[in-house]
Amino acid sequence: MKILVTGGKGAIGTRLVKKLTNMSHEACSYDIVDGQDLFDIPALETAVETIDVVYHAAAEANLNYMRTLDGARGGMSRNVSATDNVAYVCAKHHKWLLFISTTSVYGDVAEQPEREDATLPNPAEIYAASKYAAEWVIRGYGRSFDLPYTILRIATVYGPGCRPELGVHIFFRQALNGEPITVHGDGSQVRTLTYIDDSVEGMVAPLGHRNEALGQIFNIAGTEQISAVAMARQIKELTASRSEIVFVPQRQHNMKTEAADVSKAKRLLQWQAHTSFSEGLRPTLAWLASLQKA
Repeated sequence: MKILVTGGKGAIGTRLVKKLTNMSHEACSYDIVDGQDLFDIPALETAVETIDVVYHAAAEANLNYMRTLDGARGGMSRNVSATDNVAYVCAKHHKWLLFISTTSVYGDVAEQPEREDATLPNPAEIYAASKYAAEWVIRGYGRSFDLPYTILRIATVYGPGCRPELGVHIFFRQALNGEPITVHGDGSQVRTLTYIDDSVEGMVAPLGHRNEALGQIFNIAGTEQISAVAMARQIKELTASRSEIVFVPQRQHNMKTEAADVSKAKRLLQWQAHTSFSEGLRPTLAWLASLQKA
């Protein structure tokens, strides 16, 4: 198939384009770094009308930036208004839209693990709210204009190419540089860290199960949970670092627990994560060490 990936030059988008190409699809990127703007409707329409499938991965994913008022406004525009443009064009040309959302839309809820079709999301901050709003934009086009869509709620992704703002990246950088490893709060906040290759496999899984995937939401996550302080300890041990683990004030509105039920993806998409956190840390360290030598 001919597949367009918005944000195809980002950390996840790059791996997704590569995976799709290796699967013999004709995959191409649509990214602002190449001057391809999601707010340029005529250009977006020209790119979409000749392809079969659109993965919408472009987003403002820097949570720290969106924790500022100006960052929140800019991120809301990029995450909601730009998604509206993509959904509009896909609906107009009846293209299958696969939206890369996030499990952070759930926020902190009483029911865990969170289930796609039963748990009412309760976003803890504006980034998560913007992604949840974008989901409803897409679902609205699906209900009103028969847009074929699939929503993929991705858990925290780590691995080679991961964002500098990610906790794993920060902890490794601090450990390798001999700096204090800074853990927010008491470090008890839990994440379901999912290795990037497993996440990308989950993203492409719907392509082989179109009938099961259309109009559905799927959690794409591992099942292994790890606290922030345990993450810091593992990284300190792996790097043999002398860095001290120190505790700094908790970030406001930080989600306490990430715990997504992935049984639906396993049942309908035949997908599940296979890489343990300790296994995924080694190639992540090798990648970061190579960056420091470059």
